Amino acid sequence: MEIKIPLEPAHYYHIYNHANGFDNFFNDRKDYQNFLNGYVRYIVPICETYAYCFMPNHFHFFVQIKPETELLKTLKSREGTLKVDCETISYRFSHYFNSYAQSYNKKYNRHGSLFRSGFKRKPVDSNEYFTCLVRYIHSNPVKDKFVNELDQWEFSSYNLLLNSTDSFLNKAAVLERFGDIDNFRLAHQNIFDPPPSNGRDPFPSSGR
Repeated sequence: MEIKIPLEPAHYYHIYNHANGFDNFFNDRKDYQNFLNGYVRYIVPICETYAYCFMPNHFHFFVQIKPETELLKTLKSREGTLKVDCETISYRFSHYFNSYAQSYNKKYNRHGSLFRSGFKRKPVDSNEYFTCLVRYIHSNPVKDKFVNELDQWEFSSYNLLLNSTDSFLNKAAVLERFGDIDNFRLAHQNIFDPPPSNGRDPFPSSGR
């Protein structure tokens, strides 16, 4: 049985999951938009968002849980304390995914689990990992051969990070890690990156 690491205030995480079996959980543009709308409703109040990508049968988010002082504006504290229970943070994500699954099943007259059991999370613990993860997330549509160029896929944060449109993304923090917007573009020209030099492979195989 997989042990889920806790989602802790101020920590960085790669959040991802895959559709159950051979199913997809996005079939048209409205599905992608509904999933994004749910993210804005449930997750943006508790997280800084650095990157995301939605594929037909899987998704990726790169987030930082907000500091406890910020979380207390949205989440309940433990009784008699000013501390947020880590399970409350995880529950917020689960509620988001369950809400989408219910609306999806209703739309397509579908029954059963939409996602693989439990969403996955991995801590991001270095600047190298930060930039490598952003590039990896954005590379999914090209790697899986849905498009030839990153900017051709509209269901990721790549284009939003490059333009001046207001969004929930923390653009300043991302571009600062890459140096500037030109280095951000240059770094994304190499789609397939090696894992960080500590030898671990931080990225799961997503598959189509």
